[in-house]
Amino acid sequence: MQQRQSVILEGDEVWCRQSAQTLLADYDLQSSICVSTDTEWLEGIKSIPANKAKTLLGQEFDAVVIDGFSGLNPDHIGMTIGTVIAGGVLIIMHNTEGSDSLWTQRFNQICKTYSQRSNEVTIIRQDALVLKLTPPNKTNRHSDIVIKHDQQQAINAIFKVVHGHRRRPLVLTADRGRGKSAALGIAAAELIKQGKQKVLVTAPSFASAATVFEYAQRLLPEAASSQGLLSLGTASIEFVAPDRLVADDFSADLVLVDEAAAIPASILEQLLAKFSRLVFSSTIHGYEGTGRGFAIRFQQTLDNVTPDWNRYHIEQPIRWREDDVLERFSFDALLLDAAPVGADELIDLTAEQCVFEKLDRKSLLNDEALLRTLYGLMVLAHYRTRPSDLLMMLDRDDISVYIMRVGDAIIASSWCVNEGEFKTELSQDIYAGERRLKGHLLPQSLLAHAGVVNAGDLSYLRIIRLAVHPELQGRGIGQQFVKWIVADAEHDELDVVGASFASSTDIINFWSQCSFEAARLGLNHDEVSGSHAMMMLTAVSTAGKGLVDESKQHFSQQWPLLLQLNFQHLQPDLVLTISQLLKQTESELSAADRYELAAFAHQQRGFDVCQIVLSKAISLYMTQPKYLSLTSLEQGLCIMLILQQRPMSEVAKRLELTGKAQVIKSLRNAMVKLLD
Repeated sequence: MQQRQSVILEGDEVWCRQSAQTLLADYDLQSSICVSTDTEWLEGIKSIPANKAKTLLGQEFDAVVIDGFSGLNPDHIGMTIGTVIAGGVLIIMHNTEGSDSLWTQRFNQICKTYSQRSNEVTIIRQDALVLKLTPPNKTNRHSDIVIKHDQQQAINAIFKVVHGHRRRPLVLTADRGRGKSAALGIAAAELIKQGKQKVLVTAPSFASAATVFEYAQRLLPEAASSQGLLSLGTASIEFVAPDRLVADDFSADLVLVDEAAAIPASILEQLLAKFSRLVFSSTIHGYEGTGRGFAIRFQQTLDNVTPDWNRYHIEQPIRWREDDVLERFSFDALLLDAAPVGADELIDLTAEQCVFEKLDRKSLLNDEALLRTLYGLMVLAHYRTRPSDLLMMLDRDDISVYIMRVGDAIIASSWCVNEGEFKTELSQDIYAGERRLKGHLLPQSLLAHAGVVNAGDLSYLRIIRLAVHPELQGRGIGQQFVKWIVADAEHDELDVVGASFASSTDIINFWSQCSFEAARLGLNHDEVSGSHAMMMLTAVSTAGKGLVDESKQHFSQQWPLLLQLNFQHLQPDLVLTISQLLKQTESELSAADRYELAAFAHQQRGFDVCQIVLSKAISLYMTQPKYLSLTSLEQGLCIMLILQQRPMSEVAKRLELTGKAQVIKSLRNAMVKLLD
């Protein structure tokens, strides 16, 4: 198999374009692609704008040209490297002179290192001699399906999910180019041949799963085919979007979840509860850097829900050589394989042994080991860390990088951004809904959504990323880290420190333990996590305390109505966690209220005529410790039926109650406890 190539053209735009055309003179340009904001400069080759680069995932090209003159985007490099076939070439054009970008400077250093090491990357500078490249040999590339040992083992593991015990899902992982999606497609086709009737495939988009269907169709040539559906008699392999697969009534012999790390965790958990035979497939060192964070975090869910789950990792590449230079170059240039310090260095470590430090980002250019452990820790902690996050960390002047270290070992990291201090006119426009800025999430959200009129006047530090080494979580290190960050913000005379994150009970409780107050829950689902974004704040000045108190008061007042209008299907445990953080409502129960509630709880006063007073009472009790004395069924019942106003039939089904009579009986029992 031929080695893949990489060529860096360094010079002005005109020279680079001419040189790219010379390099590709003998190439099949119909099988090549150019990523550029200018889509017409390279004659004969298809071009797409840079913001459409993601659409190339899953495709294959003889040559990929990246035009870096409008900005060298690391995400575009990461997306496209995996589309270059064996023997193909990646060409990157850019001008290196005068760049003050730390990311670009580091990228140039990596390129130089590779060019000096047996010419693994070829750098051609302005006015140098440019020769034609030799195109890849594509003879009979796709004539037969060749299954390597690792792939066959993966296929066997998939068969075991179907033919073995129920509730034993498989997690299948691999780097790009290992034939992971092909293995899914081959296994799906073989199962249909064995007589299985329904294989469902889901992924972030159909394009992400196209390879699955390509290989399945090659093994089922007689099957009727349309986009996302292969039918053979009564049997079928069908693509279903993740949200639809969760919401609608589907049954299947097997559900294949491709690129699971890019699907919200909440949806994966619902799939795990809904289907008994599942395969979760994920790229480990993909351009989004999500696989390792996914594997660690989702493993906890699997351990709790399906403790007999299995895993298999595909090592052997099938689309390029095992010593592929371009893959190794991408890992180094984009830090796709960056990892934190090993667990063996962290035994018996405590918060008292740690040192807090605010990094000079320029120092990272001269300390590759420090950069790798710092970035690797963030990749491990977050689902969707992309190469562009490395660029953001290195190049944005408004971002501060904090670390906790023990000796040379970084054990926690945080990226923070300064926000706020708007002019009065700008604040008024944002409050009125007539302006939106890029960034400044905290003050803009408080102005536009929470209705805090003076929110734009204050200065904020927003913690946009926070990571503690997985081996050290639960030891108080994260709380100590946040305490130090808040103290640094106070030293800088800021007003508020805040965070906005995908809401979950454990993360909300963590920030609450750090003395942060609940300020807002976003109305829309986050596209990454599938959860609503929770905003929590802590004050570091007198003005900041006034703002935090006002924000919490606004949220407390709106919360009961929000549950009915916007958060009707929020999980009850999350509703309870948030409610316990909010202030008690000002309206106390009157004597008449208590008399009516007692008649409902102890006698037979009807539910329909008591709904208003029940809503008033549950809204009040939800913020009190007393509510925690209820059983989990009673807690969920009060939340779903009374506060969220869900249909009684839905509540009965969710709680496995027989019907209305049992629902009302359980509600009466709950009210007896709350009124006691």
